[in-house]
Amino acid sequence: MSRDYRIENLESLTGMLRTLDEAVGESTLRQAAVAGARVIHNEIKRRAPVGNRDGMRRGQPHTPGFLRDHMLIAYDREASVPGKYASYLITWSKDAFYGRFLELGKRNAVKLTERTLARAIREIEFGSSRTPAQPFIRPAFDAKQTAALHVMAEVVQKKLKEVGNG
Repeated sequence: MSRDYRIENLESLTGMLRTLDEAVGESTLRQAAVAGARVIHNEIKRRAPVGNRDGMRRGQPHTPGFLRDHMLIAYDREASVPGKYASYLITWSKDAFYGRFLELGKRNAVKLTERTLARAIREIEFGSSRTPAQPFIRPAFDAKQTAALHVMAEVVQKKLKEVGNG
């Protein structure tokens, strides 16, 4: 069944579609992704294990909370598709490399290759008989993923309202 439609003001429709495209463009997608990542980032920092003594690492002072204070959000260029979706990673800086040992357990933190990846992923979650894991990233993600989605939706809705009123 076909229907005929008649458009009286084509310029107005074209203008509306352009503003809609601007509202949900790459900039908005990235803003929303960062807003969601911040929610999870804050929870990860809250859950990060904090030692109880000062020390030295590579000749630099190492204070309790170093890992927590060196968590960061980074744009993942390889996993992102410009104009479609933006991917961000929450990780630790290279100075806090030992975060991987906490997540995996020190003996389990083998060099990741295609062959060892499945084992490493399993041991991130469950540890092993040799070294217990101390996961804090995955539990933080599980706890805050719904809140992050809500924040991301709010950013997009706000942008749509701005464009609609403008």
